[in-house]
Amino acid sequence: MPELGVIGVSGWKSMGPQWDKYTPPVRPSEQDMLTIRERLERVLAETGATEERKAQVLVLGSTPETRNMLAGLPNVRVTLMDYMLQMTVAMTEMVTADPFDEVWIKGDWLNAPLPEHYFDAVISDLVLSNLPPAKHAGLVDRVHTALKPTGRWLNRTDCVDANSRIEDLDALLDRFLLIEESTQADICSLRCAAGLRHWDRESSFLSWADLGRELEKYRDDTGFVHPDPRANRLLEGLWEVTAPFDKPYWLRTKEDLEEELGRRFRIEHEVRDVTVLQHHERGYYFYDLAPR
Repeated sequence: MPELGVIGVSGWKSMGPQWDKYTPPVRPSEQDMLTIRERLERVLAETGATEERKAQVLVLGSTPETRNMLAGLPNVRVTLMDYMLQMTVAMTEMVTADPFDEVWIKGDWLNAPLPEHYFDAVISDLVLSNLPPAKHAGLVDRVHTALKPTGRWLNRTDCVDANSRIEDLDALLDRFLLIEESTQADICSLRCAAGLRHWDRESSFLSWADLGRELEKYRDDTGFVHPDPRANRLLEGLWEVTAPFDKPYWLRTKEDLEEELGRRFRIEHEVRDVTVLQHHERGYYFYDLAPR
């Protein structure tokens, strides 16, 4: 059987080549981007940004959908910050906007040099889950310091919310097998739901490696051998979008997350993604956050 990876960066590097296999909410939906654009345009109107006097926008991470959206706004100047250059390059290949113009900063979100109170907006997509909770306060403080007092943090995030339910893999497979023609979106929903079984509330850590070990009970050297052959396609798809299983991931409860954000920010606008309720996956939310 294949060896499961150890916690590290190789899993994140794998996401670029696999990006087309992910569907919302693993990646932002069209509705997510419309919401972010609408909230950003409010900021741009307030600042009076023009092509000659552009608003300064900081993007944490390399999400292609975010960058495509920003490329269509002539009155913004985009700075992108990520510590993994290889992933930034891979994600750039997914950017379809032409032309687009960005300044790249290769560095840690917590420590890379940034001007203080400079940006009109910071945009981020699932970034907090890439950091252990002990570092969340540092990122929240960093964004607060980077923003102008009138700026906004436009933050899409995931968490464990009141709808989330921890179920074993067999129960989930039984439910997903009721779907007559499962799609790639269903496989990504199965991934979101199946991972919760390996989430530890105390540490907030979600172990994809433990999910991989659970999947191996239905896998041998020839592939998946579930007693119900219909389940094998689901399991193969789940394996494909999760391997190499070494992506470190943390999920906080919605209450804990909002308490952390609330130290430095007011929630001006909140949108819950209602497309992920059916299978009791983790919750996905968009927050428009104003500095306190």
